Amino acid sequence: MTRLSHVRAARRCLTPRAMFAVLVVIEAALGCTTSSEAGGVTGAGGASIPQAGTQASGGSAGKNLGGAANDGNRAGAPGAAGALSGMAGARNGSAGSGSSGASGAAAGGSAGAAAGAAGAGNAGSHSGASGTGGSASLPPHTGSWRITPLGDSITGTTCGPQLLSKALIDHGKTNFTFVGSNLNNQSCNGAPNVQTEGHGGYLVTDLVGSGMHASELPKWCDDNKADLVLMQFGTNDVWNDRSPSSILAAYSTVLDDLRAANANVILLVAQITPLNPSGCSACESRVVALNAQIPAWASSKSTPGSPVLVVDLHSAFTAASYTPNSTYTSDGVHPNAAGGQLIANKWYDALVALGVP
Repeated sequence: MTRLSHVRAARRCLTPRAMFAVLVVIEAALGCTTSSEAGGVTGAGGASIPQAGTQASGGSAGKNLGGAANDGNRAGAPGAAGALSGMAGARNGSAGSGSSGASGAAAGGSAGAAAGAAGAGNAGSHSGASGTGGSASLPPHTGSWRITPLGDSITGTTCGPQLLSKALIDHGKTNFTFVGSNLNNQSCNGAPNVQTEGHGGYLVTDLVGSGMHASELPKWCDDNKADLVLMQFGTNDVWNDRSPSSILAAYSTVLDDLRAANANVILLVAQITPLNPSGCSACESRVVALNAQIPAWASSKSTPGSPVLVVDLHSAFTAASYTPNSTYTSDGVHPNAAGGQLIANKWYDALVALGVP
């Protein structure tokens, strides 16, 4: 009997409610899919932008870690080429669910290994369970992980890196050292001081070419020889109206220098946090424009030996309310301790999804 005949026979003996359930099962068996406005939908090739409730554009946009915060049970679901596990990050409330793709593809290239790492809620604890699925293929590593947070003052003088270190240690993940030339020693809920390459006022575009800080970048890379870099860079560039193309070109130079020091470096690049300082009404729209181009850049630069993965820090906040003297920031730029915790949560979930450290 054909599938259609089964359906017609079922209609004669099932109630409407039971018939609906049968049709749902049949649609799933035939490979039919639907999307709802409760989660970011992955496009072809495993590209995922887990902005809550919006559909990803698809294509070869590469890897994206970090689901939509502040959205209860929402999750970005990666497609068939997805490689990273879906993290359900329950934080003092309802947990987002992430589902990983089926094939467990290695990082890099147009296959676009994606992760639906859904971190729901915005408190500081990490009580969520890991979702099912594979993990990203990382280059071989032995010994302690050398981790460098890289960026501007948001990295160098706010609580995010310290709170990340605390979260890792609190969860028994101690096989790491934060390395960098700048000591981050804020008072952050008992979090330890950490070394970073967070430099206040720096533009990433000033680290390359004839930029005023171009001589510093190779030295940082050579001295640190980081195994893994957490890069949140570009806020000052956006504030100074540098174009997304110039910022991404600078990212490429940063990555080249990191690889010159360690050919197997893993780069986690952030879609940067909201930006609403007084006197810059266009800043946030520029952030959105930059963030939209980061996944494709990451995909084009990622290799199996040196993966480049995207972590969506922007969705840790509601951009419209990230304004001066608000819950998570005093100036619309720098997160306070509570905002730093949200950023730390995103980085933490990304690292755990990778099995690092």
